[in-house]
Amino acid sequence: MLFQFQKLIIWPKSKEFAPKIVHFELGKVNVITGASRTGKSAIIPIIDYCLAASDCFIPIDVIRDYVSWYGVVIQTESEQILIARRVPIGSKVSNDFYFSRGSIVSIPPVIDEPNEKLDGVKNILNCIASVPYFSLTGSEDDKESYQARLGFRDLMALVFQNQDIVANQNILFYKTHAHEHRERLRNWFPFILGAEDVDVLSARQRIQFVEKRLNLLRKEYEKIKNVSASWMANMLGHLKVANEYGILRAEVSDETSSDELLAVAKRIFDNIPEYSMTQLENIELANREIAELEILEDQISVQIGQTKKRLNDVKRLKSGFVQYGNSQRKRAERLHISQWLENVTSESFACPSCGSSEHPKSTLEMSKVIAAFKKYEDQSRKLAEVPTSFSREEERIKLELQKLIDEKEKLQKRFDLLVARDKNAQEEFQRRKNMFLFLGHLKASIETFEKLVDGGDLHKEISDLEEEYFELLKTVDREFVQRRLETAINLISKGILKHLQTLDVEDKYKKVAPKFSIKDLNISILSNDNNWHFLAEVGSASNWVSFHIALMCSLHDYFQTLESSCVPSFVIFDQPSQVYFPKLKRNDTSSEYDPKYDDEDVIAVKSIFKTLANAIVESEGAWQCIILDHADSEIYGDIEGVHEVVEWRNGNKLIPEEWYSSD
Repeated sequence: MLFQFQKLIIWPKSKEFAPKIVHFELGKVNVITGASRTGKSAIIPIIDYCLAASDCFIPIDVIRDYVSWYGVVIQTESEQILIARRVPIGSKVSNDFYFSRGSIVSIPPVIDEPNEKLDGVKNILNCIASVPYFSLTGSEDDKESYQARLGFRDLMALVFQNQDIVANQNILFYKTHAHEHRERLRNWFPFILGAEDVDVLSARQRIQFVEKRLNLLRKEYEKIKNVSASWMANMLGHLKVANEYGILRAEVSDETSSDELLAVAKRIFDNIPEYSMTQLENIELANREIAELEILEDQISVQIGQTKKRLNDVKRLKSGFVQYGNSQRKRAERLHISQWLENVTSESFACPSCGSSEHPKSTLEMSKVIAAFKKYEDQSRKLAEVPTSFSREEERIKLELQKLIDEKEKLQKRFDLLVARDKNAQEEFQRRKNMFLFLGHLKASIETFEKLVDGGDLHKEISDLEEEYFELLKTVDREFVQRRLETAINLISKGILKHLQTLDVEDKYKKVAPKFSIKDLNISILSNDNNWHFLAEVGSASNWVSFHIALMCSLHDYFQTLESSCVPSFVIFDQPSQVYFPKLKRNDTSSEYDPKYDDEDVIAVKSIFKTLANAIVESEGAWQCIILDHADSEIYGDIEGVHEVVEWRNGNKLIPEEWYSSD
């Protein structure tokens, strides 16, 4: 992914000064050299802050106090992008961003208002990096876990090497001292290295769902099968009860097959009776009377529903009319224009319109106007009055509704008296109730039996999921992914050995390739006794910084071989020469220069610049390096592929003195 810096911009708090712009070249080693306390080590925190960091490590005081905005211009495959962010207030980071994109972006002299927020910039950067839009587990609740979605921010571990990291024997990557960042990087490294792609991640996510679903369905299916024998007996019992109710005319026995049992049971529901068909002569009359009462009750219930609807319609219409009438009445009462014009006309001989007394017909003309307004006001008053027909209709419907309710109550009393008086009728009522309860149980039993006998939807879903599961396993192919991962790690390890050849490490470390471990996020080195040891067990800070340089070169060389890499194509090193000596200008006679340092240190530091420049030249500028260091052009001046951006010495700094000298 082409993602390299063209400019770093600092906007002053005072508008009388122009922004400070630092220019970088693409596909080269860009060096910012300078003395201490000139702002070199603020570059990584500023760029990190502009790239939507959730925290801010920009040094306090001058670099914050006299600045309003920080910004960077980035070159991608197709466009330039300007991302600027307002200076933090106290310990609170700003949520205000200014964002611009195009074939060539212009830098505003002043940024007055933001046009983007933190989440918006993060989403844009995620899209540029083409990171997957889902977590490793597929759960939306994993936003803060180590399995959460990979973000552009997670990739910063692979591009920043600040002073604390570049020569650190325990930590190789930026911010991985924090457990959360460390675990997220470990989990996503197979994808970052190209051993997995979006299809594999999507398939693995789907597998987790399918496995959970299959386990659930299999348990449910086994549970149903375990009770099938008892349910066969229950089904026979159900059908015998149906025969007693008179709703089944077929004979069933213990010899009847399960398929026949289901077919017989389903036929019961083809024509469900409204009451049981028990043939008992002594309750025929009671049945007839109860049936007649139920028919009447149904009719009255329908009439009650229709009457309630009519009543609601009348109430809504009346309410709307009242609201409209109130608005008309208020308008007429508020204006009283006709009365006012009449008073003005009668109290003065002058024309009310222009104030002149030379209009002989002004009174006649005004009377016409007054008459028109009176007509309008009379109409408004008429509309404001709700016709009494609404109230009459509402009362009539209420009476009709109450009458129907009373009739229904009388029918219910007759029904209750009939049931209480006739024991046989009461028994028939209970029998009918039990019959419909029985039919409900029978329906549930049939549905369960269908699952048992035919497999049903449950068995089909299990079969479909098992087929999908095996297809997903082919897509994931864990062994294939592991082989690709091991190949990637071996290439990176060989790349480290290649770059160590030109760096300041002991000769024995230039013979056998070290082992890069994703699990440990560390490098293992072979000792003289043929045992592998982590970097922390290797002596000398010069070895540590050399392994850091070689690892970052090897990683970015490897990223460029991928068809599509999500890692930005730049690396920034802060003070890689710190383990050698603080000042490298040999002709400097100041107290900072210590003559005890000989040419070995100069050669060692020069090897850092050469190794980085050679890696970028060999990649044909596919990635960019920025070095912030005390070392000056006497060290790197004759190295191909190195560009000196600026030298901050003798009063020249990141924040110009004129911005704050007046204070």
